[in-house]
Amino acid sequence: MATQHTYTEQADPAGQALTDTTLRSRVGILERWRAGRAERERRVIVHWLRRTASRAHDGDPIRRHRETLLHYRASAVHTDLLEIAALLERTHDPDPACIGALHALLADDDGNSPLYNTNIPFRELEATLDYVRSSL
Repeated sequence: MATQHTYTEQADPAGQALTDTTLRSRVGILERWRAGRAERERRVIVHWLRRTASRAHDGDPIRRHRETLLHYRASAVHTDLLEIAALLERTHDPDPACIGALHALLADDDGNSPLYNTNIPFRELEATLDYVRSSL
């Protein structure tokens, strides 16, 4: 008994359109995810700048002794930190290099932040803040 061949060798144009639509929707999801991630990172850095500026004037000697933040440097640039936070909050698409510079300044992952390392001159801190301000 012979059976009929139910599958054709040609591609179904409706199936191809469905694949293209699926790919476009996946690309759209990825773009929205990246935009949301960048927005969240921007908000986190704004919060981080404001928190660092507020910690600059912390009067508790025990808490100041335990922190690695150089409070005298942070208090010297207190208004600059708040100004940059306000600029960054209003910027919808900041320069990624600017965000990277702010992250390196605030995080001190590699020990090269002038906010945490006394061996780095204060001029480096001022230069970084000027660069960020001009980029925003």
